[in-house]
Amino acid sequence: MALFNSTLFNQALFGGEAAAPGRAQQVGQGLIYPALRKAGVTLGPGRTPSPAQFQDGIDELNRLIGSLNCDRLFIYSIARAEYPLTVAKPVYTIGIPADSFDEPDFLAPRPQLIETANIRQGDISYPLQVASDLEWADISLRNMPESIPEMLYNDRAYPLSSLYLWGQPVAGQTLELFTWNQVPTFLTITDAVVLPLQYEDALVLNLAVRLAPQFGRQVNADVRADAQKSLLRLESINAPRPIASVGFGGCGCDFDIYSGN
Repeated sequence: MALFNSTLFNQALFGGEAAAPGRAQQVGQGLIYPALRKAGVTLGPGRTPSPAQFQDGIDELNRLIGSLNCDRLFIYSIARAEYPLTVAKPVYTIGIPADSFDEPDFLAPRPQLIETANIRQGDISYPLQVASDLEWADISLRNMPESIPEMLYNDRAYPLSSLYLWGQPVAGQTLELFTWNQVPTFLTITDAVVLPLQYEDALVLNLAVRLAPQFGRQVNADVRADAQKSLLRLESINAPRPIASVGFGGCGCDFDIYSGN
C-alpha cells in the first residue's frame, strides 16, 4: 500500500511527523517509534531505532494487540457478513487456513466471538440462538432435515473454527453473522495501519509500558498513568449498552426504559 510520505526519503522511519489519526501510516513510524521514545529507549528525537529494536517492538505490539482483542471493551465495532449455506449441510468451517491445502467453507477471519446470528431467506430473518458448549451438548437429536436452523454452535477451534447448525438448511438460505471487528496484527514495520480515533494513543502508550522493562528502562509514572487512562477512554465508548425492557400483563408487549417506547 502506497503511503503519503513514502517518497520523502522514507522520513517516517526517521522521526517524520506522524499521520493524523485515521490516516494510513507505517507501523514502525506510527506506533513503534513513539512507543520506544516514551519508553526511554530511543533518547533523541529523529533517531532511528535499530532493526533489533524495531523487531522487539513489533513482536511486543502483536502480543499486546492479541491480548486486548480478547476484551469486548477494546472492540471498536461489530462486523456483519452473510455466507451462503448448502442444502442439508449442518457444519461449516470459517477462518484463514495455516495450510494452503485447507479450504474452509467461509474464507474470512475466524470469529473471536459471535455476538448474534440469523438465518436469512429472502427478506426474512430468523434469529439463531448462539449456543454454549453445555447447551449444544444437551441436544439429543441433531439430525433435523429440511428445516429452518434454530441454533448455532461455534467450537472456536483455531485457525479454522467449525460452525454447527441445529437444523439443516434449505435452498436459498444464508447465514448472517455479527462478529467482533478486531485490531489487526502486523508482520513488518512497513505495514500500513489505519486506526480509529484514540486507538493509536492507547497502543503507543501501553506498548511503551511493555517495552521499557524489556530494555532495562524504568516506566515513567506519567506514561503509565496515561496508558491506563487511554484504555479507560476506549472502554467508556465501546461498552455495550444493555436494553432493559419491562413486560405489561398478558399483552406480550415490552417497554424500553431508555427510549420510552
